[in-house]
Amino acid sequence: MSDLIHAADEAEAMGFDAVWVHDAMMGRRTTAAYCPVTALSTIAGRTKRIRLCTGILTPQVRNPVQLANQWATLYEISEGRAIMGVGMGAGTPTLIKREFEGLAALKQGQEISPAKLYGKRGKVFDECLDVMRQLWSNDKIAYHGDYFDFNEITLGAAIPAEMPTVIVSSGIYFPTEPGGPVHHAWREELAGRWLPGKLNRVVDYGDGWITVHLTPEEYAENWKKIEAMGAEKHPDKKFIQAFNCFMNVNDDPRKGWEGIRDHLEDFHGPPIRDDVVDRWAVTGPPEQVAARIQEYMDVGVSVFQFVIGSPDQFGQMRRIADEVLPLLKR
Repeated sequence: MSDLIHAADEAEAMGFDAVWVHDAMMGRRTTAAYCPVTALSTIAGRTKRIRLCTGILTPQVRNPVQLANQWATLYEISEGRAIMGVGMGAGTPTLIKREFEGLAALKQGQEISPAKLYGKRGKVFDECLDVMRQLWSNDKIAYHGDYFDFNEITLGAAIPAEMPTVIVSSGIYFPTEPGGPVHHAWREELAGRWLPGKLNRVVDYGDGWITVHLTPEEYAENWKKIEAMGAEKHPDKKFIQAFNCFMNVNDDPRKGWEGIRDHLEDFHGPPIRDDVVDRWAVTGPPEQVAARIQEYMDVGVSVFQFVIGSPDQFGQMRRIADEVLPLLKR
């Protein structure tokens, strides 16, 4: 945890716009195992400018009332710097089911085991976001959903002065073969395909979209779908475009690629398929990395989650800050 907090201090000093923390309560041997809201609250008290982001938080394995209260508190402490990136998450079926068994909250009288919620996790996810947004924007609410049911509660003094920003994750690439970060929905007929997921969630419950594994051209194509839905449901609202990628600034692109692969294998477990690395990696000399990031910016991406694919975390942070960011046209 001390390394995570130190990294946030350094990120602000180096001029980065945001710091991101992951969320993986079970089955992880990294800082992702720590509570993201608690970690960001600690960082909020030590920093002044940098935005505090989750990439990604999984609300469907939490009580949405408690999470709404925790996030509203963080939002107040940080003076509005907190951005909640949320998603369904990915991993092996065993891991995802275990999370529901150990963590999912049920409404009173629900005749269903938490493990069975795994099959309805999308609906639980939607209800969690709906509950939180209502609590953040209303003095008092009653909620009668399929999974959450309560009468007239309020966050009281913790209600934020404005709606906290929520960026919804959707879309993932299914590798040609199982391995590494295998999505629980992987099937042979999906191998080698990127699927968008339910993009309507971005418009219905969020303020923006974050995704992975897309080329700039593919990103732009899928963003048009979100734009069309947004124009129909919220014509005056502008949605945030965000992108997650692994980065390794290296004068030898192959060594940078291998560094990202090794980092992915350390986190997710081997084997990581080459096609997954190819779609996740941004690597090479500073000019090459900047040119690739600029391609995403040119199709409208304004928020990036750079995950450093190297054991030299601070060295890479410095290279990105000093050698890549100045080359971007913002």
